[in-house]
Amino acid sequence: MKKMINDRGGYSFIELVVSVLIFAIGFLGITKMEQHAVMGNSFSMQMTNTLNIIDNQVEFLRGLDVGDAALAVGDHAGGNFTRQGVTYTLSWTVSTTGLGPSADSREVAVQVTWMEKNTPHSITMNLARSG
Repeated sequence: MKKMINDRGGYSFIELVVSVLIFAIGFLGITKMEQHAVMGNSFSMQMTNTLNIIDNQVEFLRGLDVGDAALAVGDHAGGNFTRQGVTYTLSWTVSTTGLGPSADSREVAVQVTWMEKNTPHSITMNLARSG
């Protein structure tokens, strides 16, 4: 009786295909995670830019007298700002407080809007201003 000894220490074709498949699935998962990280960083940058624009406008409005035209009751357009290829639109709405229109106090809602991948976003910050 003859013994069949297979001393070739290589891998079979099926083992090779399975290992390449597992590697490919892992690589696709890593690239998808990286894509989500980049998108998250991009949105974080947009949020930071938005908050900087709002903060600058709030500081500007705090420095004004209540009788200034920028604090007149109504809607105000602040223009467009472009940062890192994204256009942000600034506006603010001034209204009277519960004390009535004769009181030297105003409620101001500062808003910045922008578009990201055809999705509108906006942030609003409220402040109370008194004379």
